[in-house]
Amino acid sequence: MISDRQLIEGYKSGKQEDFELLINRYKDDLYRFCCHLSLDRQEAEDLFQEVWVRIFRKLGMYDPERPFKAWLFQVTINLHRDRYRKLKRLRERLTFAWSSEHSGFTEISDSAPLTEEYLLRKEQDLYLEQCLRNLPKRYLAPLILYYYEEFSYESIGEILGVPLGTVKSRLNQGKKLLKAKMEELG
Repeated sequence: MISDRQLIEGYKSGKQEDFELLINRYKDDLYRFCCHLSLDRQEAEDLFQEVWVRIFRKLGMYDPERPFKAWLFQVTINLHRDRYRKLKRLRERLTFAWSSEHSGFTEISDSAPLTEEYLLRKEQDLYLEQCLRNLPKRYLAPLILYYYEEFSYESIGEILGVPLGTVKSRLNQGKKLLKAKMEELG
């Protein structure tokens, strides 16, 4: 299998298809990560697109000594933080203009059959999502990176730009907060 480094070098030397291969290699993991971060399908899709545009523009800044996936997720975290700050300011400005009936999350339609197992899994997913939504972002990202994306503590520290001890602390505190939220909402 061709390495990430080879694909990047190939793209830099003019092989457009190498960038497409790189996207195809990581699109599922990245999209899933964007969904976990955003907790909203439309925001996740927007973030996903924005990440690839940023990667395309900044590929020359990539350090080939680092794993590409870690750098990709670091770019994603940084873009998400920027978007979150902008959205938070916008939401604060518009809060008075919107009544509570206009706010909230949109339901995502699903074409899967409505079996008992499916409905139970969907209910559990929604319950976990609701609990995750209530966590501060500084705890959410490490939990997602560790449990869903299976990054090591060291890689999480690199992605988030924090020391190893902070990663461990945030994971520990995040687990405690998540457990408390689940008990509270359960």
